[in-house]
Amino acid sequence: MSAVTDATATNVYIRRRRIIGVLLLVSMFSMAWVINAFLDVNRKLDIPLPLLSTLRPEPKPLSAFSLMDQFGKEFTLDRLRGKWSFIFFGYTACPDICPTTLTEMNKVAYTLVGEQAGKKLQESDFNFIFVSVDPKRDGVENMEKYTAYFNPEFIGLTGDQSQLDVLMQQLNILAVRENSATSGGYNMRHTSSIKLIDPRARWLASFSPPHDGDKIAKKFILVRDYYKQAR
Repeated sequence: MSAVTDATATNVYIRRRRIIGVLLLVSMFSMAWVINAFLDVNRKLDIPLPLLSTLRPEPKPLSAFSLMDQFGKEFTLDRLRGKWSFIFFGYTACPDICPTTLTEMNKVAYTLVGEQAGKKLQESDFNFIFVSVDPKRDGVENMEKYTAYFNPEFIGLTGDQSQLDVLMQQLNILAVRENSATSGGYNMRHTSSIKLIDPRARWLASFSPPHDGDKIAKKFILVRDYYKQAR
């Protein structure tokens, strides 16, 4: 009887040792995960606090597209390379959001280009781009007049809907036509954030409404400084 008791006690002891060993291994893996998560959080904290809701988690490289600028010249991905590009999607018949946003974008242009010893936009490190989500009404001539009202050096882009979709889908832009019960015409409901493309033609950040040109310019400087450190 004593031998059986001793054997049972030995088996229980062995099982306990195994359980303790397994628990120690689990604890080690858990501790490693916690340390790694802590380091990830610290890395994220390197992003300036005002940019946490502005920067993308990872820059998104854009793929090829082809649109037409307000002078009838083809505009492709290559024209984004080497410059910072602020891109806003809207339409010329827009009653409020579009003209307000383009006015604020002009403030951004004035601030940032003035920073470059008075260079003209075309000679600077920046593109300011207005893309129509209403190509049916926004032809080349219409886009030229509209963009010139806000800044003659702004770039206005239009094209076939299929061509526009290529760029819109990459930048998560939505646009929906809504018929007007009163005028018989229609309006376009569309994404109203400003997209920032870096000089490597990657979607780097978004500026959400309501837009304030001075605040966007200040945030951009933080983005640019962070971009230089992260490269």
